[in-house]
Amino acid sequence: MKVLFVSASHSNFFAIDPVLRELFRRGHQVALIVGMQKKRNLPDDALQQAKKELPQLVVQPLSTRRFLRGFTRTLREVLNYAHVLNSEETRLWDAAKWDRFFPRSLWRILSSPWGKAKLKDPSFQKILRSVEQSIPVDSAIREEIRKHAPDLVVLLPLLNPQPLEAEYLRAARSLGIPTMYFMVSWDNISTKGTFHGQPDYSIVWNEPLAEELVRLHGFPQEYIFVIGAPRFAHLIRGVGEHVQPREVFCRQTGLDVDKPYILYVGSTFLVSSGYKKEIDESVLIVEAARAMMEDSRTHDVNILVRPHPLNSGFVTQLLALGLKNIFVFPETGEIPDTIEKQERYYNSIRHAMAVVGVNTTAFLEAAALDRPCITVFSKKFSETQELPHFHHLTDADLLETAYGTAGLVQIAGNIRQGLDFRQNERHAFVKNFLAPSETPAPQACVDVLEEVASKTSTMNRGA
Repeated sequence: MKVLFVSASHSNFFAIDPVLRELFRRGHQVALIVGMQKKRNLPDDALQQAKKELPQLVVQPLSTRRFLRGFTRTLREVLNYAHVLNSEETRLWDAAKWDRFFPRSLWRILSSPWGKAKLKDPSFQKILRSVEQSIPVDSAIREEIRKHAPDLVVLLPLLNPQPLEAEYLRAARSLGIPTMYFMVSWDNISTKGTFHGQPDYSIVWNEPLAEELVRLHGFPQEYIFVIGAPRFAHLIRGVGEHVQPREVFCRQTGLDVDKPYILYVGSTFLVSSGYKKEIDESVLIVEAARAMMEDSRTHDVNILVRPHPLNSGFVTQLLALGLKNIFVFPETGEIPDTIEKQERYYNSIRHAMAVVGVNTTAFLEAAALDRPCITVFSKKFSETQELPHFHHLTDADLLETAYGTAGLVQIAGNIRQGLDFRQNERHAFVKNFLAPSETPAPQACVDVLEEVASKTSTMNRGA
């Protein structure tokens, strides 16, 4: 079997890395077409490591369409905005901020009461979609896929704004090659755009996300495969061999080995009142640090801050305050996409009393490593916890909710005394959300790919 993966950015590679390795372990061929545009603090380390360790992996740069490029991109973004407006009551942030994809003059029309009403009209959406689907397939991209001659094309993340993978979806379908959507993260289905051409199949982590795919994107239930989360499978299996002694980790980070700490994991941004983007998380961190120092239950508890790599600009200002219970590691943040980075990240979680944040994927990783998770609720950033994917965590009841810094001190004090009130809920969340299959997710994923490719091969022979 030959599988072609297509992704607009190398930053998504870590999500498919374990699947590629399982494919090679079973003797299959794999090619990857990927966008190589470098992003600040998002190096392609995982991809480069895989190329060294998997010399048989074929990697080529992503192509973009030539004919009608600007028109196609704008039309698809209008359709994405219409998709957002279909759920405007739960996507107020996106409805207000989709202007970043349009010229100002066009945005004034689209976001006007008349424009919104028109875009919400299902019949008008159908007209726009028929125009989009009538755009010719890019001949060069079609030929590129034909030369690879894959049995299956897997596309990710595909639902993001300005989805460059959509050209490969259309081209593969025109060649009669089965296509599959592969989700990268837990927020992709509910907080991004929509499909521009429907894949033949989809792979998702769990039943709630499958339900979202059906409800929000009209994807047929019978063509969705639930496999678990490949990117978290190694955590669920256990990371014991990568756990450093606490003394070693504390020396690496500057922490006092004799004092407990909580791990604060940053977000790409927070959403403040009025749906404005806020990138300075130091306000929350400083308030928490001072409140903990002043309370007898937590006066000696340190805070280890792990900023998001796309939002670490506040760190210099934070450290300049000189608060003795705040430590930052690593100072610029990093995606845990290689073994070395994963070890740093997982040790920071394993040795922590609890993992704290507002709305972060780190809660999933902390749950997999069985650490208490605390979300900090404040009026200023409450809209961050109203983003449409956050309900997966609240529905599972795995989070302790700290209302302000006083609440954080109370919860941290309880955890320090051994009162972990959400452990059973964490275990249930891992089983239901991250690992619903008895088969580890990378293996389950390859089982599905083999099944689809075999089914297509049988149908072609019978044609």
